[in-house]
Amino acid sequence: MPNIYAGVAGVGLIAEAGVPAIQAHVGGLVERFLAGLDELGAKVAAPPGGPLVCVRSTDAPALVDALAADGIVASERDSSLRVSLHLYNTDDDVDAVLSALARQRQLLL
Repeated sequence: MPNIYAGVAGVGLIAEAGVPAIQAHVGGLVERFLAGLDELGAKVAAPPGGPLVCVRSTDAPALVDALAADGIVASERDSSLRVSLHLYNTDDDVDAVLSALARQRQLLL
C-alpha cells in the first residue's frame, strides 16, 4: 500500500510539468546523447524510440561497472549499455555519461 503514495506523487509531477514539455525535454537530451555518441564513434544498438538508448559494447557488464564507479546508473541489456533519460536529467548528466564513455572507449564497439 505505501507504493501508492509514490505513484500518486509521480503522476502529480507529470501533470505539473506536462507531457508535451516532458517529451520535448527528454527528446532534446536523447538528441544530445546521440550526437555525442556519434562523436565518440559509438554504435547505437537500435534506433531509439524514446528515452532509452542502447550502446553497443565489447563488455557491457564491465562498462556498467565503470560508469557506476563514476556515479552513473546504467544497466546492461542484450550485451549493450542501456541509458535511460528522464525529466529529472539535465544536459550536464548527458555530458557526464559521454565523458565517462570517452574514458572507457575500449569497451565500445
